[in-house]
Amino acid sequence: MSTVHLGKPFRAYRGFNNLRHSPVCREGLGVCLYLMFAGLHMLSVLPQNPLFKSVFDVQFSFGVLPTVFASIATLSGMVGLYYMYRCYRIPARPFWNHWQTATSFVGNALALGALVVLFAAAVGSFFAPLPLVATAKIAAILIAVGVALEGLGLWRHASDMNSVGNEGSASHYIQCTTFGRTYQLRNVLVAVNLVIALVLALPVLDGVLSVALWAVLAVSVFTVAVIGRALFYVLVVPTTMPGAFFWKNKDFEQHARDIGLAHMPQVGVVPDLH
Repeated sequence: MSTVHLGKPFRAYRGFNNLRHSPVCREGLGVCLYLMFAGLHMLSVLPQNPLFKSVFDVQFSFGVLPTVFASIATLSGMVGLYYMYRCYRIPARPFWNHWQTATSFVGNALALGALVVLFAAAVGSFFAPLPLVATAKIAAILIAVGVALEGLGLWRHASDMNSVGNEGSASHYIQCTTFGRTYQLRNVLVAVNLVIALVLALPVLDGVLSVALWAVLAVSVFTVAVIGRALFYVLVVPTTMPGAFFWKNKDFEQHARDIGLAHMPQVGVVPDLH
């Protein structure tokens, strides 16, 4: 998936050439190792799978290898996610250059990851007895933590972007005006997701109501993820964009008025009315 968007996918191996300095290279290596060892883990636990044993009649195990593979995969995934975050901490994109990017990545990993694990457990329960209720409670707690983390980051990001006086302020202004309804919908859904996840984590909730809430939560978490990614990429204003310094930027608005740039509509500064 990382190579299909490249201009020359068959040269993707060159992406590891600058591991010493490039977070992009380190991200690629971390994700690659994660996928490889996660796959090895899945293969190594197959002999212990009830369905697999019933079909192939196997009676052996790989000992501690599944645990080793899972540990390496987990560590590699964390490293890949960290350097994925580092790729966006660049001064040329002030809207991204904020710790909220990390809370968004980690929060999404917890929430979406918990949903994937719960779905896999639900499917697997048709073939073998699994502790589905306990898994659902743990998944609800993880989703609540992930959503709360993302919400905290979004709150601080909005507050900081309102006061920085650079292209980040311009991006946030566009977010609250042109994309205001979408932005508010995302924020409301984040709060709703947190409430639903906390309710599902309660030990007394079970049955049809629980299944219905899980369905609503899954759709809502996915919707927040899609909206968040869209806003993340659409709204960013690079420091190299002409006029970007003047959009909602108090440090430059008066300068634009003084030298006459405020009379150019593309600058986005209201000129003096007197």
